[in-house]
Amino acid sequence: MKTTNYARKESDQLKDIVSMLEGRVFHVTRHSSYAHIVACGEVRTNRDGALASGFGYRNSFFRRHDCVSLFDYRKEPTLEILACREQCWPFMFWEVGGEEVVILIFKREIEPHLILWTYWKGKKRPDERIVPDVEVGHRGPIRIAMVEEVIVLACVEDPTSPAALVRQALKGPDAKLVI
Repeated sequence: MKTTNYARKESDQLKDIVSMLEGRVFHVTRHSSYAHIVACGEVRTNRDGALASGFGYRNSFFRRHDCVSLFDYRKEPTLEILACREQCWPFMFWEVGGEEVVILIFKREIEPHLILWTYWKGKKRPDERIVPDVEVGHRGPIRIAMVEEVIVLACVEDPTSPAALVRQALKGPDAKLVI
């Protein structure tokens, strides 16, 4: 399994990383959770919510149905699909000072075992969430042997970014944020 480490500035758009994900199925987690995945040898389901989640949807359709929730970037990104991707951006918890984001890209052999988001249509309940055209599920755990590539992404402060300037201003002894 190939592992590549990247560091990007917080102001970067991550287009190069997204281009690596096009056409692929992948799972996104925090570095601490990745250590757990490696230790147990599988990506486990999180039906009971006991495992830390980067996305935190307790009412996720796939979580409630004992599946591992995955990103599906296999389809050509139309405007509709891009709008759906914005609903659940893989880098939602990527931030300066935060944990590294770990992306597990799966081998193509996983594809016959995936449950498409359209399965939800026949089962949907108003209290369950799904991201159309982006999310797929895998019933039960996924062996780490199914991972083809791992991308580890660190967020580096860009001292000229507006967010960094605000952080610096708030560090001063008399700093006040006025809105």
